[in-house]
Amino acid sequence: MPKVGYKGIADAKEPTLLSDGPHDLRIVKATWGESKTIGRFRTEVVIESLDSPDSVGIFHYISDPNPEGTEKGEIYKMLLTKRFCHVFDIPFDEEGFDTDDFPGKVANIVTKTDTEQETGRKSTSLVLPELPMVD
Repeated sequence: MPKVGYKGIADAKEPTLLSDGPHDLRIVKATWGESKTIGRFRTEVVIESLDSPDSVGIFHYISDPNPEGTEKGEIYKMLLTKRFCHVFDIPFDEEGFDTDDFPGKVANIVTKTDTEQETGRKSTSLVLPELPMVD
């Protein structure tokens, strides 16, 4: 059997995850498209750490409204989306937001490490701060 050339494979290693806690983060890109569920759409946001540039990127997903979702679930999803836009200073209005406004936006946000129960795979997620109280 022939040997398959794969130069550099011996040096491959697992990426470093961000430590739990606050980090300066920058949005690299945002794309809108179909989610894993056929017929449903979402915005996929790729985020990098400015204080730990060698760490693996963070993938954050903003699901579009679901007409078949529960009222309580959809209200909570809308709140999380507003928190994300607020902390990154992304403009939005009653009609939504524009993904072209996402790249380059910076925020200091707490991150946490999550472990997928079935596979044991680890990833980093955002802990979005509550919206400021308005009198």
